[in-house]
Amino acid sequence: MGFPQKRSLVTGASGFIGRALCRELTGKGWDVTAMLRRPQAGPWRHVLEGNLGRGEVDPQNLEGVDTIFHLAGKAHTRARNAAENAEYEAVHVHGTRSLLRAAKQAGVRACVLLSSVKAMGEGGEEVWDESTTCSPQNPYGVTKLAAESIVLEELPLSCPVVLRPTLVYGVGSKGNLDLMIRAVRKGFFPAITFPPNSRSMIHVQDVVQACLLAATHPAACGQVFILTDGGEYSTNEVLAWIHEALGKKPGLSVPYGLLRVGARLGDVLERLGMHAPLNTDRLSKLAGSARYSNAKILRELGFDPAWDLRRGIHEMVEGLR
Repeated sequence: MGFPQKRSLVTGASGFIGRALCRELTGKGWDVTAMLRRPQAGPWRHVLEGNLGRGEVDPQNLEGVDTIFHLAGKAHTRARNAAENAEYEAVHVHGTRSLLRAAKQAGVRACVLLSSVKAMGEGGEEVWDESTTCSPQNPYGVTKLAAESIVLEELPLSCPVVLRPTLVYGVGSKGNLDLMIRAVRKGFFPAITFPPNSRSMIHVQDVVQACLLAATHPAACGQVFILTDGGEYSTNEVLAWIHEALGKKPGLSVPYGLLRVGARLGDVLERLGMHAPLNTDRLSKLAGSARYSNAKILRELGFDPAWDLRRGIHEMVEGLR
């Protein structure tokens, strides 16, 4: 089913999720404008040049727009200094406020904000849902939560919606899963038995499906939804599926304790201004748990994830080939 004559503005359109969303919107008949820092070709009809971290958005540029999909943001990394902290503030808080202020003046109907489960905190063994008290632990999460407040409370449009995806996977992703696949492929990732853990994740195409539901389903307005594919995955399963997809056997076995030593060494190197392939933050993402429930969006919007991680890993490996 298409949505002809609807105009959308997509911030962060050139990113991993943004391009997939623009492709889907265009295919369904939306008139898509990409907000980009510099013009480039893509699955959109128009380009609006702008840097949300600097300056103000001109309301005239949003005239006739029905829905904003606000995906722009600074990627989640460990903020190492005050300047990087300020960048999170500029992009997530100032940028969102500027965009929503202009949108209200232009009469835009809806804003779908792609936030993050990091706005809630770091997660763990307990399954979190939308009723969980938010306690973000880093500048990324703090500023994402502030952006949510701007969209839902400070400058709400007629239909504001917040989506909190878990780790997003798929061809073209640049996160830890992609790094693992590349490392195993090159023989750089040793055979390790990780402690038992469970992590929630979601495929990029299912995030796109959720964005469309959030923009068009009347029950979405004013709501916050967590996005997962409904599965829970252990690091040991992930590694097994990567080897399966690559047609490789695990290499030399390394004790998990040695990995912890390497992570602490990585912390020291990074404090000295040097790059380290492993630190305690990356190791916690590999070995820790982060469990979330998608029951609300399934129940209220009829969300129906089409992907699971095993299939997604095979797709990502095929994409590398």
